Amino acid sequence: MRAVPATDAEAQDWDQLVVATGRPHIVQTRAWAELKAETGWAARRFILDDGERRGVTQVLTRRLPLGVTVAYAPRGPLVAPAHLGAAITAVRDALASERCASLLCDPEVPADEDLRHALERAGIRRSPVYVQPGRTLLMDLGREPEELLGAMKKKTRQYIHKAERAGVVTEETKDLDRFLAVLRVVAERDRFALHSRAYFERLLTAFGERAQMLMACVGDDDAGAMMLARMGDRAWELYGGWSGAHGEVRPFYLLKWRAMLRMRAQGARRYDMWGLTERSGNATDTRSSSDPLAGVENFKLGFGGEIAEWIGALEIPVRPMLYPLWQLGARRRLARSAA
Repeated sequence: MRAVPATDAEAQDWDQLVVATGRPHIVQTRAWAELKAETGWAARRFILDDGERRGVTQVLTRRLPLGVTVAYAPRGPLVAPAHLGAAITAVRDALASERCASLLCDPEVPADEDLRHALERAGIRRSPVYVQPGRTLLMDLGREPEELLGAMKKKTRQYIHKAERAGVVTEETKDLDRFLAVLRVVAERDRFALHSRAYFERLLTAFGERAQMLMACVGDDDAGAMMLARMGDRAWELYGGWSGAHGEVRPFYLLKWRAMLRMRAQGARRYDMWGLTERSGNATDTRSSSDPLAGVENFKLGFGGEIAEWIGALEIPVRPMLYPLWQLGARRRLARSAA
């Protein structure tokens, strides 16, 4: 297999090529590359071909001192599992003419020990860092709303109906400050770092109509916020949370349910809640059921759906002599900056 640089015309129509793989992901889009360009990442785009087109991948590269670069294919390459090893090595070979130390990938390919062993034989090994979640919850929006409700835990279903009876209102907003007012409360309470307002402005500009902000309102109070992105028949939760107010009427349960219905009405058939706690078996992964995010996971699982566990982050040296630069310091710092 060869990784052939995309032509100008292919790069211009890149998002259509991503959708055509049947495995699209929002972090493989031109918009995501534009967003990451603001933090020092440059996009390279490849067509993966072995006599016929097997897929595509967008690779983000970042420059280190002395002209050395590192590369990351977020949720790529977009190929069938059977072609994953050949695709990764093809991208590595395409980058080998540069002073590139390492290639990091985290494809949406199901965890499979036979595949993992085959990748190891090709020199592709599990990475001790991850950027995208290794586990997530997927909702099948091809089902009727009554089926989706019926598959939920009883309490979740009850809380949705309770919010409806209490008059909780859900609505779309274009007001970023209104959205961020809730998200800042969530970030302070749950102790996670929040991107700047400028970052969210760039995100909304880059994604345009693909990104939507929804709010849950109790009277005049915004009690919940959610930012969604949609591409083809897939939708993702990007950011969101409950302010902590009006807990007695469960506003965030209704917001999440209405978000799913909204994405379904717009043609989405797979809805990704973007992550569960990490339990992948990675030796350096310290997350567990004691993780503060475990409560968030239990909340998500109440909506039913299917737990997907991906094969995880994979890495391969590109220029072996430069690979220690990635291992000895750049790996964790640059993985964080790529998120």
